[in-house]
Amino acid sequence: MTVDGKRPDFESMRVLLRKAKLHFKLVFGITATRPRIAYLDTFSFGRYVAHRDELALSSDEEEHALSVLEHCGTYLAATQVHTVLERVHPDPFHIREADIGAAFQIARLIRNAFAHNPFAPVWDVRTSWGDRVFAVPDVIALDTSGLDQTAVRREHYGGPIAILRFIGYAETVVDLREKERAAQQ
Repeated sequence: MTVDGKRPDFESMRVLLRKAKLHFKLVFGITATRPRIAYLDTFSFGRYVAHRDELALSSDEEEHALSVLEHCGTYLAATQVHTVLERVHPDPFHIREADIGAAFQIARLIRNAFAHNPFAPVWDVRTSWGDRVFAVPDVIALDTSGLDQTAVRREHYGGPIAILRFIGYAETVVDLREKERAAQQ
């Protein structure tokens, strides 16, 4: 995601955030409305063929799978936000604006929890990040007090609306950094 190995490719980052937003909105729409799911009788790819008995879920399995889908959409979005914020800052652990630095830390902490155990994420809050509140006003917040080695819950960071706004916030950071880069040239 760089133009010449050094300068960030801002447009590529916007595209990735747009994909994260589209994915998250679709997942949230599906999980919120619980549409009827139709299953294929047969599906083939190359030399492999699967039939309905291999593909279909029971209604209980569908409920569980829909909650897992929302769970994955949340962490996929946070991971993309982390990657973009990391790429637009030469040293993301030392970002001059407090809210952007907080956004990076929130994304990093969510991403780390997800990366180490995607379906049962646990906070890994090191001492230097513990007992702190990371906040982006009106977007997302994470109070790390007492979270180390506890299961991640959506209430910890504000839930799905916070994640949606988080993606939008990352888009504004990309725009800001691009304008700053252009002003320096």
